Formats: sequence, C-alpha cells, structure tokens
Amino acid sequence: MEQVFDIIIVGGGVMGSSLAYNLANDGFKGKIAVFEKDPSYERASTTLSGGGVRSQFSTEVNIRISQYSLPFYREFGERMEVEGERPEVEFKPRGYLFLGDEENWPHLQKYHKIQRSFGVECQLLNVDETRRIVPDLNPEGIVGSSYSPRDGYLDPYSVLQGYVKKAKYLGAQYIYQEVVAILKERDRLAGVRTKDGTTYTSPIVVNTAGPYAGEVARMATLEIPVVPVRRMLYLFQPSCFFEYDLPLIIGPKGAFFRQEAGRQILVGKARIEEPPGFNFTCDRSYFNEIIWSEIVSYIPLFDKLKLIRGWAGLYEINQWDNNAIVGKHPELPGFFMAVGFSGHGLMQAPTVGKALSELILIGHYETVDLTPLRFERIQKGEKVLEEEQA
Repeated sequence: MEQVFDIIIVGGGVMGSSLAYNLANDGFKGKIAVFEKDPSYERASTTLSGGGVRSQFSTEVNIRISQYSLPFYREFGERMEVEGERPEVEFKPRGYLFLGDEENWPHLQKYHKIQRSFGVECQLLNVDETRRIVPDLNPEGIVGSSYSPRDGYLDPYSVLQGYVKKAKYLGAQYIYQEVVAILKERDRLAGVRTKDGTTYTSPIVVNTAGPYAGEVARMATLEIPVVPVRRMLYLFQPSCFFEYDLPLIIGPKGAFFRQEAGRQILVGKARIEEPPGFNFTCDRSYFNEIIWSEIVSYIPLFDKLKLIRGWAGLYEINQWDNNAIVGKHPELPGFFMAVGFSGHGLMQAPTVGKALSELILIGHYETVDLTPLRFERIQKGEKVLEEEQA
C-alpha cells in the first residue's frame, strides 16, 4: 500500500499540530499528513506539562518567540474557532514571578535590562512590592523579584485539541500510526513507512516528535543531540486556600508553583542529575525530600498539605545548549525539524509553527527570524545559551 502527500509531519503534539495548522492557514493547497502514534495523547509531553507561558528570557530569539506566542494564546479561542465552536484554553494572565536572593538577584537585574531593551513588559520589585502580590511570602532571604504581569498559564490539553481540530478542519490528515522508517532515494527524502507496513511518499518530512525526535532523526541516518528526560509534577491541597490569585512563582533554587482548579497547587522542579530515558514513573519521595522543604521556605503555610497526586512526563532536552533546533537539516534536503525545546515547547509552539511554515513554503522567515536556532550552529560550535533565572 502507498499513499502520496506533499508534506509529512512526524509527531502530532502541540508543535506538529501548530505547524499543520499554520501550513493550511497560510494557504498551502497540497496534502498534509500528521503522524501520531498515541491517539489518546496519554503520554504526550504537551498534555503532561505545567502549562506556563512567559516572556522573561535572556536571549533575543526566545524573547521574540514569546512576543508572538503570548498574544496568539490570548486570542486562541477566536483563532481556532471551527463552525462556531471555540476551544477554551483557560489562559490565566496572572504573571510570572521570579524570586531573587543574594545569589541570583544580580542575574535578575541583568536579564531585566535585556528584556526591557526588547520591549518585554516586566518589573523589578523590592520585597515589600513582591509581598503585595504574594502576601503569604516569607521575606527571609528574599532580596526582590522579577515580575511580568501579562504572562501566565493555560490548559495544555485544550491547546493541543484546539490545534488538532482546526488543522483537520483546514484539511490536514491525521494518521494514528507509528512511523518506523524514513525512506530515501538517491540521498533525497522519499517518505515514511509505518508499523503496519504502509508506505507514505512525500518530498518533505518534518520531525516534530518531541522526546522521540532523536529516534526519528536516526531513521534518516542523522544524529541530533536531543534526548528524553523525565520531569515530574505534583498536585497538592494546602492547609488553607489563598484568598487571592497567585502568579506562577519560581524560587531561587528552581522549584516553581502555581494555582490549579479549586485553588490547589501545582508544583515541580527539574532534577539536574536525572539521566536520559523514557521514564514515566513518578517518584513521590522527590517531592517529600526535596521540593516540600524548598516551597515551605517561600510559603510557610505549605508546611501542612495533602499531596493529591503526581505524574511524570518527558522533556526533549537539546544537550548542546538547551534551546530548540528549528529549520532544515543541511545534510538531507527536504528534512525539517522543530525539536529540542527543553521544556519550552508549549509556550513556543505558536511562533515556531508559523515561522517553520514560512520557511517551508517561501524559503525564509518573515514573522519571527528563527535563524539563530538552525542546526548549523551545532556544526559550527556555536551556542544559544539561555541563562536560567532561577
């Protein structure tokens, strides 16, 4: 069996679905196929994520990406409307608040100058100003904070389903099969083959496979420095509920937390020593032994809480510089990538989908220049280093 398409997208999460939507919305008249091996999206990185979207970055390219993505998400329901129905992604513009201690406060001040130079709406707050936003904050050890009031968080699953439904409505075809081979003829792309033995031909294949991106690249005999790494989130009920809306708060030691439905609290923290691998096991001891004491130091009323549940998802970590790889692969004509987002995929999907659509259709970027994220930077030994603010 053989089917013919003009563009094949491998990976139907938020990045692949954003690209499919943008290609169709930008007027592409050819046939688009999106391959997704997990139609339930049960283990999709998108649906298991914390849902944060922010503009506070320390590199121009990531700031520019946010400046397109954030307004897009604010208008997401309108943009994804299908026959009068609009998805509700529950965007909460409650802000991002980076807490600063003696060690990282100089860095927050440095990043603030960078952010303001590119037009980011953010403020440096002293301790009293920070406590006006979070009255229950323990001021001990806190010097100040960096606050972007229009950032926030949303429902990742609703975002994904909104993209999928709109992409299908505009003509993209979703094929829920696992791609097991990328086909080539005379050093050019010829298409893909799925696990059931079906061949799908296309001169263009786009790798948006998230944590599986490295495996997809190897199907094309290419190596990219993208690996899956487990990240865990936990949901708990505090001993008493806040009577005000919390921003998404990131502490100096890396733990972050925000409110969920019912004023429960969602919390997470990257474990630096976590080895690569497809590990979906949630380790509750990490919350009990590491995260809990840290968040109590910021919010003392967290000393008593009820841990409701935890879960694990996968980041697609770019081991080169922890930033995305976007664009065409120089060694295989027709092979494009949007991979390695290292935890920023959901917040960057609107921009990357739009920009990559432009690159594929007209050969260059117009909306946002993503040239700094091209694969060639790795070949040249160049890095796009996003300094962590926590």
